[in-house]
Amino acid sequence: MINATAIIEATKAAFAGRDIYFSPAQLPPGLEIRSEWQNFGIASSIAPSFPLAWQRFSDELPWVTSLLNKCLLGTAVLVGSSIELLYIFHDNNGLYYYIGGEPLGRSGNAVVFGGRIADFYYTIHNGFTFYPAQSMGPQKIEDCVFVSDLIDEHDTDFAAKWLAVFSNGGGDYLAVDTINAANDNGLIWWHEQPLEPESGMVFFEIMDTWMSIFLEDTKQRVDIF
Repeated sequence: MINATAIIEATKAAFAGRDIYFSPAQLPPGLEIRSEWQNFGIASSIAPSFPLAWQRFSDELPWVTSLLNKCLLGTAVLVGSSIELLYIFHDNNGLYYYIGGEPLGRSGNAVVFGGRIADFYYTIHNGFTFYPAQSMGPQKIEDCVFVSDLIDEHDTDFAAKWLAVFSNGGGDYLAVDTINAANDNGLIWWHEQPLEPESGMVFFEIMDTWMSIFLEDTKQRVDIF
């Protein structure tokens, strides 16, 4: 068992050097956060709040949304060059964290794909990754690279439209086929078999599966408090 105060202190230590806030009352005057983040915080007596937009992806990401509903201990706001939402969990090794960026605006051309994958970036987060590796989740759009940039071959035109969105932390990627992304088409690019990607993948199915394997030891909230 662990209490909210201990979690807050441990999280402060993990993010030493960054401005971190655990309740709306702590926010400095003039700092505005998104309305769907307004009820952030951590308390043992109530279930934590997180963006409702996640629930609109419960069909595509059933395991991940169940993780949030059952295992999330709390949220905090990180402030620096950008404002981010910190998600706090606990597994067999102790506390761990995911960081979500502010959703992208629909104006501009930052997203080069469509479909529900784009909706994730527009409505939930621009990037939702394991800290500090920045992996095991969809990366910030500005951090994504095309698979052609990862291949050490002379002719990489065949991979020029495959955007590497999700890193497994071991050099492999779940990529979006930007030509056919409206159907949420994805492919798995294995760094040990760079010219033999697995195509025809459903992006969210692979994302949900990879995250479920990586985070399978996460403890439920009722077992922590």
